Amino acid sequence: MRIQQTGLRLVAKDTPGCLWLFGLVFVSSGTFVLASVPFSAEWAGFTGWERTAILAIGISHLGAGLWLIRSTPATVLELDRTRGLGTHRLRHPGDRDWTVTRFPLADLRDVNLLEGSDSDGDPTFAIRLVLADGRELRLHGATMASKTAAEGKAREIGKFIGR
Repeated sequence: MRIQQTGLRLVAKDTPGCLWLFGLVFVSSGTFVLASVPFSAEWAGFTGWERTAILAIGISHLGAGLWLIRSTPATVLELDRTRGLGTHRLRHPGDRDWTVTRFPLADLRDVNLLEGSDSDGDPTFAIRLVLADGRELRLHGATMASKTAAEGKAREIGKFIGR
């Protein structure tokens, strides 16, 4: 997450480019398996189970890559003290438009960390905003592994809004 502050305006952007690239590797490998192996000369010599396994590998790589790319959105938070407005934008790869949430800065109740764990059980952290009406706006498509870094970013945003 990159945070830029200029005077009375703060912009926090998070683009999970590395995860998108990692997903693209899986999409590419799955596409390669599904597009080339069934048309190879060796395909005729494979048994039914071998063919099924090859197709399952290709489909699972393609599906996992697409899921990884699609499930990690880019986010942009803009806080403007001059106008007293905040804007949260969220866009998943493949969407044509951003999902936009606008709110008065006076409705911003808290900036805190959402703690979770990854598939290995290691802790993960994401910054979220809590609004007066109970909505929670996550500022990350991908979580952060470092609590210290996440707390620093949350503290910077909190300081800007006077919390």
